[in-house]
Amino acid sequence: MEITSIYHGTLDDGEFPAVVYKYRDWNYSYHDRYIKNREVYLAAPSSFEDKVDCKIPVRYDLLNEKQTMIFAMRLSKMANPHFTRQQHRKDIREWTKQKLLKNKAYLDDYHKFYSEEHDTRLGVLSLTAEPFLDAMWEKYANSAKGFCIGYNSRIMFEHLGGGGAVSYLEQLPILLPEPIMSWHQIRTSQIFSKEIKWNFEKEYRTHMFWESPAKITDRQIKLPREAFNKIILGKNISTKHKLEIEAAVKDNIGDIPVIEYNSVANS
Repeated sequence: MEITSIYHGTLDDGEFPAVVYKYRDWNYSYHDRYIKNREVYLAAPSSFEDKVDCKIPVRYDLLNEKQTMIFAMRLSKMANPHFTRQQHRKDIREWTKQKLLKNKAYLDDYHKFYSEEHDTRLGVLSLTAEPFLDAMWEKYANSAKGFCIGYNSRIMFEHLGGGGAVSYLEQLPILLPEPIMSWHQIRTSQIFSKEIKWNFEKEYRTHMFWESPAKITDRQIKLPREAFNKIILGKNISTKHKLEIEAAVKDNIGDIPVIEYNSVANS
């Protein structure tokens, strides 16, 4: 399946932590694959608890008259590349007379269609810079009965095509369509902007976009052994799970530290 790269700068453009973390639950179906298969799973936004994450709408309805003409010219050139300038202008006049960008029902249907199609093609891996966040252990690692994987961020991001920090905002950005805003501005804002109430996650993320709807197997990305830095075991983990994780790490990743939360959190 063809993957479309999404440019989010290079790994030398900004600062990011040397190690990023993923909280997991050994009890949960498929979470053991993060160690046993050295996989990460790039999830569709529809699976997120935050229902607006990656779904900031493009506000076609906010375009002024001049912006509407510019947008319409882009549509005409895409649909009719053989048109003369005069033909494009005629096409634009006819299109703008329909006033589709002011038709709420039309825009609602389009946004629904776009969101559903986008969801099947976008995969996001959510990570964090902090391995000792009680709220994260509670929420994503079965009340600290689970584990936390530390990844060497540069190796991981290079393997997955890039990554960056999430921005937490009091108000999500207003997005306008191309060419009023660039494709890069729109996509970056949608993927790396979240409401301020989620800032406890201190999130970094990476993502992929597929030209066709992605299957589960497309979203399961195998990492090289050197991408793994350490495993932290939750303070409430059972002895059974501790031994199983230690064995799985040894068999499938190799010689990386497997440490207990209580031995490092207070050091």
